[in-house]
Amino acid sequence: MCLVFYNNWEFYTTAIEIAVTIGLGIIVWYSTKKFNNNQLEIANHQLQKQLFSEFNQRYDVLNDHLEKICKFNSLEELQSKKPKKYNFLRNKLNDYFNLCAEEYYWFKKGRIDKDVWLSWEKGMNSWYANYPIIREAWEEEYNLFGATSFYLKPGENFFNS
Repeated sequence: MCLVFYNNWEFYTTAIEIAVTIGLGIIVWYSTKKFNNNQLEIANHQLQKQLFSEFNQRYDVLNDHLEKICKFNSLEELQSKKPKKYNFLRNKLNDYFNLCAEEYYWFKKGRIDKDVWLSWEKGMNSWYANYPIIREAWEEEYNLFGATSFYLKPGENFFNS
């Protein structure tokens, strides 16, 4: 009888050791997974903040130039009245379109929060809707370089026309 109990005791001891090992393994796995998910979330928030700050700084630099450009109704009028500054201001329009494209690209990649994108998109469409020179310059750029140069698929646009 003592031998049977001893053999059973080894079985129970081994079963308990296996259960503890499995339990500890699950705890370590879960903790590691949770830690990695937290680190990933923190890194994602840092990237979003970095993109948000960079894009807003770039827009702040462009805003004054856009205000000057939008005093004119067309690219032709801008060129005739500001011939020496035309190329500079035209490049600023291109910088603005590139900024819009980059914001849209990162939004599509899930790196820009939807609420942030909706705010930016509203501002972009305000410029586009209210100033013919912006529409003219965009159509010229889009037709010249195509959708893919602005990270757009055919038929896709970040301005609501």
